[in-house]
Amino acid sequence: MSRLDETIQAKIEKRQALQDRGVMVHPYGFDKLQSIAQLNQADEGASAQTAGRIMTKRPHGKVIFLDLQDSTASIQVMLRKGELSQEQFELFQFIDPGDFLGVIGKVMRTKTGELTILASEVKFLGKALRPLPSQWNVAEDKEVRFRQRYVDILINKEVRQVLDARWQVVKEIRHFLQDEHDFIEVETPILQPLYGGTNARPFFTYMKSLDTDLYLRIAPELYLKRLIVAGYERIFEIARNFRNEGIDQTHQPEFTMIEWYQAYADYQTMMNVAEEMIKKLAEKVNSSSEIMVGETKVDLAGKWPRIKMTDALKEYAGIDFDRLDDQAVQALLKKHDIELVGKFNRGVAMFNLFDKIVTKKLIQPSWIIDYPRDVSPLAKAHRDDPRFCERFEAYVGGKELADGWSEVVDPIDQRQLFVNEQQLMRAGDDLAHPTDEDFLQAMEYGMPPLGGIGIGIDRLVMFLTNTWSIKEVIAFPTLKPEQPIKITQLQRGEGKGGGEGGGEDEGAVGKDKESVGKEEKTRSQKKSSHKLPSRQKSRQLFEQYIKNENLRHHCLMTAQAMEAYAQKLDQDPELWFQTGLLHDLDWEMFPDEHPNKAVNELLLDYPAELIKAVQSHASLRTKVEPTTLLDRYLFACDELSGFLHAYSLMRPEGFVGMKANKVKKKLSDKSFASNVSRDDIAKGFELIKDEPLDHIQFLIQVFTE
Repeated sequence: MSRLDETIQAKIEKRQALQDRGVMVHPYGFDKLQSIAQLNQADEGASAQTAGRIMTKRPHGKVIFLDLQDSTASIQVMLRKGELSQEQFELFQFIDPGDFLGVIGKVMRTKTGELTILASEVKFLGKALRPLPSQWNVAEDKEVRFRQRYVDILINKEVRQVLDARWQVVKEIRHFLQDEHDFIEVETPILQPLYGGTNARPFFTYMKSLDTDLYLRIAPELYLKRLIVAGYERIFEIARNFRNEGIDQTHQPEFTMIEWYQAYADYQTMMNVAEEMIKKLAEKVNSSSEIMVGETKVDLAGKWPRIKMTDALKEYAGIDFDRLDDQAVQALLKKHDIELVGKFNRGVAMFNLFDKIVTKKLIQPSWIIDYPRDVSPLAKAHRDDPRFCERFEAYVGGKELADGWSEVVDPIDQRQLFVNEQQLMRAGDDLAHPTDEDFLQAMEYGMPPLGGIGIGIDRLVMFLTNTWSIKEVIAFPTLKPEQPIKITQLQRGEGKGGGEGGGEDEGAVGKDKESVGKEEKTRSQKKSSHKLPSRQKSRQLFEQYIKNENLRHHCLMTAQAMEAYAQKLDQDPELWFQTGLLHDLDWEMFPDEHPNKAVNELLLDYPAELIKAVQSHASLRTKVEPTTLLDRYLFACDELSGFLHAYSLMRPEGFVGMKANKVKKKLSDKSFASNVSRDDIAKGFELIKDEPLDHIQFLIQVFTE
């Protein structure tokens, strides 16, 4: 029996002991008259009648001290023999941290001055069967934290503070729009016969009663606009959306956004309202217009500049797009490693260049306006130049916060935009917008001039709390189940039996350990016999499985570092480059299976030494330790490259002039680039047996060049 099992069994026995003494271990209620936060403001001698969870228990002979916590605060409770009945005092040999307790007594201060409730009566309110962990913020065990999020929130005050900020943001948005700007909150369907409202890949499901497939909404836009047709003039929805795409630091497949629409308004009006709202939210959450975005302080006060996308490309990238012919634009795309889906399109090319080069440089609050119409199928053509549309996005600290536009209200114009999207879809763009005939029919009944905007609530909370991991701002983020679920045909309503999924599972279970072991050995031998594929093939894999620009940049940096070290150490530069390029191949699409998905399915044509290096760079997951030169240098370059990139972004000159000793000093600042493991960086230094400053300086030189 494990230690945890023994602890659970002991708690079950204590539960039984309480029952044997006539205690109802899970009573029906308690008359809680004050929150603990209220008692923390009470005068000495005030009556107290409150309840909460016992967080700690400290017996001292005839006195027992407890820390009692509710949803508002915590307070010390003193249990003293003589104040409590003998029977009640003796019960505390069976009461543990994690249990719930009602307390009646008086507020006092101890000799040390600590505010305390001196209990005169207690009521047992619930027994916990699992022990509360004493520490739950271990960085390398984040997956456990998110899987048992209820414990994470209970133990870690910082986690609770971020989520409390989220609930406050939602409350203040409602107050701002409803009470200050006369908007009405509405609801639209999540299950839809056709998805729409943005360019994204949907989830779908089956409704048995109607015998039809349905989509989960990717955005509420088209239904909100139907309500505008119906006569509403100012509406908003805080909507749960679902997009069947990758998971990374800023994206989840299930997320929350707000969209609002205002009749007789254009995109200038929408920017005015959104800017006012974001400023007020910052004041409510942070009590200041100045906030931190990463390590950068930004001030939201004052009028935010409104910069045309073409002007932003000139100012921040030195690109005068209107002066470039198609050949010059294509050369720029190649230079910046940008590939367009389908046929070449100038508007799409402009947006991709802006997104890749400029956005990270937009630190102080800015509106980027007047986007190419080719990337905005629901936005109205610009009143002065039909190549563009009246679209805007808000950027602060290099992060995009809001997206909106003057809306298309002409059904003929909208139909043509949908036709253009279908051409993109036929050219291979699986994110292109489908044609919604019912929506077009609604538009034909007439729509007033209209402005609209969408803001991701998760992204907004990340911004306002300076918490740059989307999982941290969602109470229960999407994770891959520890035992993946296979929905059977019967569950789908498609017929009898378990379906193909059940058959596959049954076959896997039927294999004995010896057979599985032989298969693993055979697979390993096959890998060992493979030669290194071409760099072109590896780049194709890289492009196929890694879409996130930040992750692409990280992998390319690691590959560059590995290639440089291979040349220095007289190793195979091609092998080392491709190992660095592919080491996170499955991280974006299969984060919960990393790196095993890549090792067992995606890299079967690659040699064993590359496979082992990929396994060993994530040794906490695979239990494969880095031993070879290739393994050790991949481990040493991986995390440190990420840290160096983060540090370069806060320096106007990037890597130029960067000093190794300054980097090492910055490593000690745990609040900077907190997602980068300092332990892994330290382990990397040990693995390559190089002086840390030498290793850092070598990488700086590589990335500068």
